[in-house]
Amino acid sequence: MKQICKIIVPVFAFIFIHSGQMKGQNPEQPQPTIWDIPHHTAWEKLMWIHRTVTFIVIKDRKPLVDTAYVKLYPKRFTVTVPVSARLMYFNLIDWQTNRRLQFSPNYRYDVGIGLSSRWATFVANTGITFYNAHKSERGVTKYSDLQLNLYGKRVTSDISYQNYHGFYVGNTPKYDYPGSAKYEIRGDVKATLFATSTYYIFNFKKFSYRSAFAFTEQQKKSAGSFLLGGYYTLFGMKADSSLVSTAFAPYFDPKSHIIEGSSQTFGLNAGYIYTFVKNKFYITTSIVPGIGLEQEHYERSDSSTYRSPFNPSGKLSLRLGFGYDHGNYFIGTNGMYDYFWAFDKSNATFNYSTGKFRVFIGYRFNFLKAEKRILRKLSLIDYPGDPRRKD
Repeated sequence: MKQICKIIVPVFAFIFIHSGQMKGQNPEQPQPTIWDIPHHTAWEKLMWIHRTVTFIVIKDRKPLVDTAYVKLYPKRFTVTVPVSARLMYFNLIDWQTNRRLQFSPNYRYDVGIGLSSRWATFVANTGITFYNAHKSERGVTKYSDLQLNLYGKRVTSDISYQNYHGFYVGNTPKYDYPGSAKYEIRGDVKATLFATSTYYIFNFKKFSYRSAFAFTEQQKKSAGSFLLGGYYTLFGMKADSSLVSTAFAPYFDPKSHIIEGSSQTFGLNAGYIYTFVKNKFYITTSIVPGIGLEQEHYERSDSSTYRSPFNPSGKLSLRLGFGYDHGNYFIGTNGMYDYFWAFDKSNATFNYSTGKFRVFIGYRFNFLKAEKRILRKLSLIDYPGDPRRKD
């Protein structure tokens, strides 16, 4: 039974910790290969694939970065405790009257747990929330907000899915709204956004995107990089009645009385990101504008529909980070904001934005000794005939 457990052990889990670059090797010394792993007896053949995977995963590699600018933590597993607010807004714009309604969520702060390896960052919600204030004025927003960030050395990608139910009209005071309520509350409005974007980091040898947003590396000297990439978004909304309620109807054209709609956008974006470092304090800023095409489709309260051709659209991505990185532990804050808008003014359109802001504290755990004990117990390293065994 013990041997069977050794065979089926999921050694691929170590990829999550070891997906980065390790210390360089001496090129003058011949390096062992997977064919140096013993594979003569039946038992060695059964173990060969597991030992090969382990061999490849923990293999020493030459760093791809300039270590004078970026410090690597290849044997660390990063855990953060963020307190964050996640947001999604959208505007209904009536170009006939040049008026708009701003639909905002009643945001709250969530306590999460962030896990980061060399290539991926995921934040899970603990269910602990606070400061969900002004319910009587702004109503209650229920939401699910999932965001995954894949931080490679050359390429970084952001993927998010947001589903919000319950909004209030943030610019109600600009209109002659009846009654004593400060804002109109629209608990029936639902909005969903799926978004993905990817950037190529040109100066990846001296600049670390992971430093301020994944915390698996540390920027030692100030540096920046140009970014180039693409994006795609799909936005949808639905309400029980027109977004333009009876109170706002006199101010808006009937074509903007939308009850359900969607918008999809894709395009290219290019910009710049820079990190300034001083005495282990850092400030990271990024501005990435984009240009693309958007198609809208919606249904009005009178059952009429509209589908637009693909029209020009724009996107603006902003990133900001500030913190103190001591090495093992770090503390700071960062924010991400994306804004999408359409250039078409022939009919009513949607502008929408998404973002998150968080304050965090984190620690980089060293798993090197524990990992070696586990791999040695599973006979995946330091077994008789291990080409890298040091007797």
